[in-house]
Amino acid sequence: MTKHNPHTDDQFGSRPATPDEARIWLEHMQTENGLVPSVQLVQLPAETEPGTIAAAFVQLVIDTPELGRSYHFDDTGELLVRPSQTTAGLQIRWAQNASQVAQVVTDLAAETWDLATRGPLALALIMAQNTTHLALIRHPIAADLPDSNMLLATLAPKAENQATDLALQDTATDQTTQTILDEFRLALDAPEMTADSDFFDFGGHSLVATRVIGRLASQHGFELRFNDLFSHATAASLAKVAKIETPAADQQADDWAAVKPGPLPTLYETTERTPLSHAQASLWKIYAALGFGPMFNIPFVLRFLDPVDETVFAAAFRDILERHPALRSRFIAEGDTVEQECIPMSEVDQQQWFWPSEGVQDPAPILGEEAGYDFDLARDLPIRLRFVRDAEGQTLSFLFHHIVVDEWSVNLMMDDLAKAYAARVAGNAPDWGEPIAPFHAFAHKQAASGFDQDALDYWVDALKDASPPQPIRAATAAPWQPPADGHAADGGWTEIMLDRPVSDALYALSKDCSASLFNTVYAAISCALQRLAGLDDLTIGTSASGRTDPEYFDTIGYFTTVTAHSLRTPGHLTPRALIGNVRDMINGSLPYCEIPIDLVEDALTGGKAPLGEHMFEVFIQIHAQNKLNGTLEGPQGPIRFRQVDPEKSDSVLGLQFEVVEDVIEGAKRLRVMMSYRTAHYGPDDVKALISAVENSCAAFASDNAADRPLAELLP
Repeated sequence: MTKHNPHTDDQFGSRPATPDEARIWLEHMQTENGLVPSVQLVQLPAETEPGTIAAAFVQLVIDTPELGRSYHFDDTGELLVRPSQTTAGLQIRWAQNASQVAQVVTDLAAETWDLATRGPLALALIMAQNTTHLALIRHPIAADLPDSNMLLATLAPKAENQATDLALQDTATDQTTQTILDEFRLALDAPEMTADSDFFDFGGHSLVATRVIGRLASQHGFELRFNDLFSHATAASLAKVAKIETPAADQQADDWAAVKPGPLPTLYETTERTPLSHAQASLWKIYAALGFGPMFNIPFVLRFLDPVDETVFAAAFRDILERHPALRSRFIAEGDTVEQECIPMSEVDQQQWFWPSEGVQDPAPILGEEAGYDFDLARDLPIRLRFVRDAEGQTLSFLFHHIVVDEWSVNLMMDDLAKAYAARVAGNAPDWGEPIAPFHAFAHKQAASGFDQDALDYWVDALKDASPPQPIRAATAAPWQPPADGHAADGGWTEIMLDRPVSDALYALSKDCSASLFNTVYAAISCALQRLAGLDDLTIGTSASGRTDPEYFDTIGYFTTVTAHSLRTPGHLTPRALIGNVRDMINGSLPYCEIPIDLVEDALTGGKAPLGEHMFEVFIQIHAQNKLNGTLEGPQGPIRFRQVDPEKSDSVLGLQFEVVEDVIEGAKRLRVMMSYRTAHYGPDDVKALISAVENSCAAFASDNAADRPLAELLP
């Protein structure tokens, strides 16, 4: 800010400030942090010598002392202007790379502008790798001086048509906005987002929200709740509710030591055995209780609409195995102890995990055989990739065992696969940049920390009065007698396609209720089931990311835990109220989601919970922004692929709803996959369930549905 700084040695003489200068000076003084300058930025031609630009600026100020003028009072209190030949406005800075130049300039422009000691124009030369940028920073009080384009043309005539204006932040809130916006752009891969862009309009969902909230807390010290992001979905609005935590220095050091891992290896080649993560241990318990087998296979199938080079694909996926050691884990059970170890790449290359296509074949039996493959996790890699070619093109059986991959990991994997394929097509290895934290380090850290008793207590309290599981059948349905030769895990599945207008209306309803799409569809499905079966409440299982440590947000592995919630849908509630209840219930539980459901069930039953069974019959989850529909970059252009839903012949859960959000060439498509145990549901039950879910989703999507009672919408 301007200081009272009377001078008597006026080399060029002083003049009274003009009325406009006096007005702007006063506004500058009355504005917190001062007025915001304007900035124009140009990239200089490669042959430009930075020293010549600096010399030209010095000469310009010498020739035009008004460019270096300062403001002060005389003894009578009149605001005077003193021209000067000072070159204090010349700044030279360095940036790590070209993408950081704008931030360097923004930081310079945000510095306090003292009009008593600093001229109203500043020039910054920013060197970044092999480029040099020129920024002209102009205070509003310089309105009478030659315009910025003219000055830039004088200093760098070859760059005069490349100038771009930078928007700067004028308050601490705006700096917070920029930080949040940067995290939005990074998480959503959307550099075009602005401070007023809606997080959910650019593909945001609960998993991405977890990442953003976690990074804002760990990297920037922002205290935000999950509901804050749903209620304030733009960077500008979220900044207004963000609180910045500033722990004491000794606490910061303790926190950093607790969460910051040591140097991360580019490759994780150790053969040291590691305990299972909490989530893995929970899954293994059920896996063993059900006699192992293929029930935890994840049989993705991709149909390629354009020819894909299978050799290049194999090389690209080998890069994925090298980058993500969890995908090359081996599991060793000795008594009651199960541990995992990473298979070195030298051994990976000696195993068969990839099969190219063999002439023209019928895909159906091959895909079925692959989906039912019985992994020996003590010897096999937990993955199998097999191409099949028929008369219409190529299909890939993309098989994983669930113990090494979850939904978050699948999307990470597909992003990395696209990058690796593009690099291998060009004859290069992918440039991954910084190494990621390996999953085995997470599992070791989690096992060493043990379970969080507070989190366990949270779930026990929340579920102590939850209703027991029972099949969801209409009250008037005839008793179902399952096939005599059936097995406990025998099941079937069906797909419920939601019409485009219904899907669009559910997205709109979610936004109107400051909730996620999952919250809305979860509410609609639970309402349908309770209405169908005449229930007062329903215990519903769902999945949680299990990723509460931001260090592992880019790590592929099995982090996902199963949680459960007890929900009521009385007729007097409106969809808005019910969706809000679901949102608050799920988001409020996220900080406690590392606790596996089997520990909660044991605590509630005194250790008598049956293995392989859960405290809920119904399970609802979402596959948001499914990246199994997309493209790879080939030498002749994009290689399109689409997910093909596999046949399911078993079901670990009683009744499961998977809400799938496909994004195909920018268009969203919403569908619900319903799978069920045939021991609990017959054909008539399945028809009734489909009808109930379709009707409920349509009712929630109807005009003015948000504030109408559920009893009126679904009589």
